[in-house]
Amino acid sequence: MFNNLNTYLFAKRARNYMAQTPREHHFVNYKKAKTILILFESDYSEKNPNIHKIINQMQLDGKKVSAWGFIDKKEIATAIYPDFRILHHKQTDFFHKPLESYINELQYSEYDLLINLTVKPIIPLEYLALYANAAFKAGMKKSDLPIYDFVLDMEHMTVETEPTELSESTVDETYLYNQIIFYLKSIQTTD
Repeated sequence: MFNNLNTYLFAKRARNYMAQTPREHHFVNYKKAKTILILFESDYSEKNPNIHKIINQMQLDGKKVSAWGFIDKKEIATAIYPDFRILHHKQTDFFHKPLESYINELQYSEYDLLINLTVKPIIPLEYLALYANAAFKAGMKKSDLPIYDFVLDMEHMTVETEPTELSESTVDETYLYNQIIFYLKSIQTTD
């Protein structure tokens, strides 16, 4: 019941925020992106090897990467760094909205590209995606809210392919990252 209430409240707040706060967004391909914000769901051990591989690859490509995760725990063991942090329940309010200090930090930082690597809706990370100051936002379709500029609709992709070829169990943050980066590298613009 609380999940439905939190989802409803997020959708209502998101619509209000987007109506009151126009956002200047434009397409940013991977090559032109200098600063990237990654949102991810932390694994329970807080090690996140797949996320660290993704960050390392982007850094090798010359990108400045910040990664913000969320874990469904009351306490975490991971230290908070400026460019890598994992939020938990004590850093959100009763309705799973991150505390104002975290939202302010994202609003005052500028990113060329935001990539949400979650494969299911995680309300605290959806708030971060909503409030983040990014020129271009990419992620997987989880609702009809127009938070993202580039959306992968994995539900329709899995229906159209063979069940053995791509199942929901194979759609993880690495697969999602590879798909988003493939498209961001492939799309050519004349700006």
